[in-house]
Amino acid sequence: MKGTRVLLFAVLVALILAGCAYRYYLGLHGPSVKAHRDIHSGFVEDEECLGCHRPGNNRNNPVTSHPQFTGCLKCHNDEPG
Repeated sequence: MKGTRVLLFAVLVALILAGCAYRYYLGLHGPSVKAHRDIHSGFVEDEECLGCHRPGNNRNNPVTSHPQFTGCLKCHNDEPG
């Protein structure tokens, strides 16, 4: 019985730490766009974010690890810190 609990706990921890959505709901947001206000001012759509951060965009910007997700600004528009 103890082994089952440990396994269940390990799977739960892996899900929480591995998924961006889980981190959002726990308050562990990704990097804030507000840390670079001069570059990101006026961005209001996910597609604007992905225009610079989509894998293979041939720009010198950090690439998102989840280009299929929506809600870029929902997760990354929090206060930096």
